[in-house]
Amino acid sequence: MSPQPAPMCLLLLAALGCLWHGVSALQIKALQVPDSIEAGDLVRLVCIFDPEQEDLYSVKWYKDDIEFFRFLPKDKPANQFFEIRDVEVDMTRSSNGTVFLKNTSRSAEGMYRCEVSADAPSFQSIFSEKFMAVEDRPEEMHKDAAHLLCPWSRRQILWTMLFLLVFCQ
Repeated sequence: MSPQPAPMCLLLLAALGCLWHGVSALQIKALQVPDSIEAGDLVRLVCIFDPEQEDLYSVKWYKDDIEFFRFLPKDKPANQFFEIRDVEVDMTRSSNGTVFLKNTSRSAEGMYRCEVSADAPSFQSIFSEKFMAVEDRPEEMHKDAAHLLCPWSRRQILWTMLFLLVFCQ
């Protein structure tokens, strides 16, 4: 019994798909986004990619699905920044797959994504993403705790101490 033409076509397409996947392709080797930082830290985000035989078209960075940085090697200037709330890029240090964030605040917490795209003819795009948490600095946490533990003003404390010294002897 000979195989039917339709299943043979499907088998051939599957084999070609496997071969195509094995052909040189754009790859993200590593995404370096810290798990957690402290507010105010200078943060380095790194997207390590291998274009293989492809020409690089762009490297784009997103926070919570909103683009904030773009590197287009054929453009002048190659680096472009899109102002969004909660993200401040150090443009003097950022380029290609590396972005530096400065003056970070708690609201900089979120999902960071690097998207790498090849130029013609494939225009292949790949991405990798990672969540970054932002913690308050320890001294800021202590300030809040002190206010919670002692809601009285200095004047109230002094009058209370004076009262205890005078009337409780």
